[in-house]
Amino acid sequence: MKKIFILFLFIAGATGSNAQIKKIDSSGVVRPVINPKVKGQIIVSTPQQTNTTPTTNVSMVPPKQTATGMLYTPASTTTQTPNQPITATNPTPTPTALPDMVITNISFSPNTSNTYAVNYSLKNVGTAPVKKGLLSVQGYINGAPAGGGNSTSLTSEINQLLNPGESMSSRNTFSTNGIIVGNAYTFELCVNGMKSNVGTASETWVGQEFSELNFTNNVIQSSFTIPPPPPAPADMEVTITKIEKSPVDTASFVRIYYTLKNIGETAIPSTASLSLQSRVEDTDNDPNTFLETACCGQATGGNTLNTGEIPFAPGNMKELFYDARVAGGANFSTLPKNVLYKFNIQITGYGFTDSNNSNNKSGYNYLLH
Repeated sequence: MKKIFILFLFIAGATGSNAQIKKIDSSGVVRPVINPKVKGQIIVSTPQQTNTTPTTNVSMVPPKQTATGMLYTPASTTTQTPNQPITATNPTPTPTALPDMVITNISFSPNTSNTYAVNYSLKNVGTAPVKKGLLSVQGYINGAPAGGGNSTSLTSEINQLLNPGESMSSRNTFSTNGIIVGNAYTFELCVNGMKSNVGTASETWVGQEFSELNFTNNVIQSSFTIPPPPPAPADMEVTITKIEKSPVDTASFVRIYYTLKNIGETAIPSTASLSLQSRVEDTDNDPNTFLETACCGQATGGNTLNTGEIPFAPGNMKELFYDARVAGGANFSTLPKNVLYKFNIQITGYGFTDSNNSNNKSGYNYLLH
């Protein structure tokens, strides 16, 4: 009886305190019974279900930290363009060490009126040495070959190396035959081979002795003009004009008259000196009169020309004479009379260049009586 009373009080208290009345339907869901006289928030309570969705584990991002040691750089990853295959990045290959020749300068100097020398320098701007014996050049004038050859003239240098950064100088000669004096020509110098079909679409290099980093810098060009040939050196020409008995001593001497002319284009220097030598040769091969020595006849004297007898200027000529001994004397034999002899005089010059020595001697047949 006591328990029933308490329950009644509890229900009554709940009813009198504006509380919501809940009703349980047949599905087990608690549905509120709304008292229209009661105002306030309606709270729907959902009962717990036994089959719940499992909770997904959440990874916590740790807070950023500042490292105080070696900086770590992650390995680079291959990037991929959409719809493109993945391509791997290959490392850059190390270039092969090779020489690389360039011609650093070129100049010309005359050798003679028909030949010139081309002076040049070769420099190795590559990354490897090259044997000097492999270095050669080829010249062209207006595309036509104009000579060439090895750049090393000494056999001892053939196996020497021209190292990267080093240079060497050399020269080659070429002919100027057929080139018009005063005209300008294009001179081209090529190193390490020569060109064929120069100036055409089929122009190629041939005869290369070694590989290079770059073949396009193996050529140098220069405008070349053949100047008038330099003046010819001095040239003495001797000519005997006549021989007669010497008025000084008709028994012991004959007088040889001759001319001495400078037919060259260069003056004989004032410091030069000239000497004369006179000889006689037999002409009949008679043992009784044959007085010829093993060299070039029997000496009949000689002297040194004085300054007034030298034709210094080009084209200048001197008319001279010399008394040659034909009898007696300590160093001379007496020539038999009534014999035809060939008298010779020869001029020798000192202190200058004589361009032609073959005309420094003249002969004249004279019947000695």
